[in-house]
Parts: sequence; C-alpha cells; structure tokens
Amino acid sequence: MTKTSHRPGSAFTLVELLVSISMGVMISGLAFCLMQTGAPLLAKNISINYSHNSLRRSLDALGEGVQCSFYVPKLIDTTGAPAVSPAAGICFDRLVGDPYVITHPGGEGLSAAATSITLTFSADAIASPPLPKSGDVLIIDDAPDKLRPRVARVTGGAVEGAVKTVTITLDSALGTAISWDPAFSKGAKLVHREALIVMPNGARRELRHYRSFEPVPALNDVANYALISNQVGTSNSDITPFSIRTVGLDRWLDIDLRVRTSGFENRMAKQEFNEFSNFVRVQTMMTPRLRPQKITP
Repeated sequence: MTKTSHRPGSAFTLVELLVSISMGVMISGLAFCLMQTGAPLLAKNISINYSHNSLRRSLDALGEGVQCSFYVPKLIDTTGAPAVSPAAGICFDRLVGDPYVITHPGGEGLSAAATSITLTFSADAIASPPLPKSGDVLIIDDAPDKLRPRVARVTGGAVEGAVKTVTITLDSALGTAISWDPAFSKGAKLVHREALIVMPNGARRELRHYRSFEPVPALNDVANYALISNQVGTSNSDITPFSIRTVGLDRWLDIDLRVRTSGFENRMAKQEFNEFSNFVRVQTMMTPRLRPQKITP
C-alpha cells in the first residue's frame, strides 16, 4: 500500500504580511499628501482664471460705455443719486446717432409748450443714423445742457429722395423755448442714458449694467439690468471703485476695481484668504472719445 504525502500549500508568512501592509500604508500616505498639496493648487488656478475672466468682462463693459459716452460720466451712488468721489457707480449718455436736423415749426421756433418735434435725416443705407426709439433723449444744438427732451414714441418715416422724416412725441412738454432763424438749420443728436453700478446682493457685491437709466428704474429688479460680475470685492474701498480725475484740461474716469473668486471660498478661505490667488485688482483711467468734454447733465 502506497502512502500519499500531503504538503501544505504555499502562503504568506506573518512577516511578509506585515511588510506588505506597511508598504501599502506608506503608499497611501504619500498619495494623500500629494492630493492634499494638489487640491489648493487646483483651487488656486481655477480661482485666478475665474477672477481674470470676471475682470475682463467688467473692463470690457466699462470701456465700451465710456468710449461711447457723449459726456464725461457722472458719479452716482447705489440709489442712482449723484455722488462724490469715490462712488459706487457711474451713469453716462451713450451716443445713439447723429446728425438729425430739426424741422422749423414756424414762428420763432419751438415753444416751451411743444410736445412733438419733427426730424429729418439721411435715408442712405450707410450714412443713415438710427431711427429714434422710446427712451432716447434728444440733445439739441445750442440748447441748455439741462434740456433733455425724451422720446415717447415715433411716427412717420416718409422718405423723399435721400431724406427721411419722422415726428417724435415727447413724454412731456419741452419746457424751454428754442428760437432760431428758419433760414438756418438746427441740428440734434440722440443719446440714451445707461449706468454701471456696484450693488450689494446679500454678502456679495455685483457690477450691474443698467441699459436704460432715465428715469432711474427699480435697481434690484433683474429685468432692469445685466449682471457683469458677482465677484466684486467687499472691503470698503472695493464697493466705491469710481472717481473723476482732472488731468490738464481733460476729465478722466479713474477706476480701482478688485474682483474675488466666487467658486472656492470655502477651500481657499482656510489657506490663502484675501491673498493674490483669491482676487485680481486693476487700476486704470478712461476718457470719453468725444470732445469737447462736458460733465453729464
């Protein structure tokens, strides 16, 4: 009878198990350290990118508004009232179009009680200024700066040769008589008042663009503004970034704008709160392209 030999199968010894576990713990610890180091770097990079994008959008909106402004912007506060430097916002008159020629109504000209004005302008497809719209303001040559007749509605639009004629109905009587010799033409321009304001929204500060600011609308109605950035800084100097500076004979809009990231406050607040990785700041000056310069009436 043959005896069968049974040998135990191969297995790890206790020493080998302890070595394997120790190596696993070391590798896991190294991986955790790498993740712990990399997470703030990832949050920092994304934060900086968000801040740069927000700042770029803000400067684009400011540059476009100021460069299209007919007057030097006026400083305003968060209620839309006039303010002194530094201020939370600016309002400005965007130049809509020109030239328009006012049709002489007879007599000495437009009376203070006039409620409509007839305009003629080029009908050429390239040279024609825009058709007036409700809310636009007529700036009449040689009229007082404070005179701002606002368009309520537009009728007509007849074209004769290369000239188009429309009649604008004002939202109120002209208020000031404008006299001129009918042998001479009286020109006008169309502007539309807009505003950019740093407004509070809970714990945040938002840069908002109000595309129609005359009369002052409900400032917290989302239908009345476009949100440019919700990342404006919240320190005392951040909420009033606008000033008017006189340089020689020019007036410049002085901007000191700081934006903060809005996506990783919880992570970054514990490690690099209020440091460069959490905000971007720009200081610049802008001036309207139109001359001569006047303060917005």
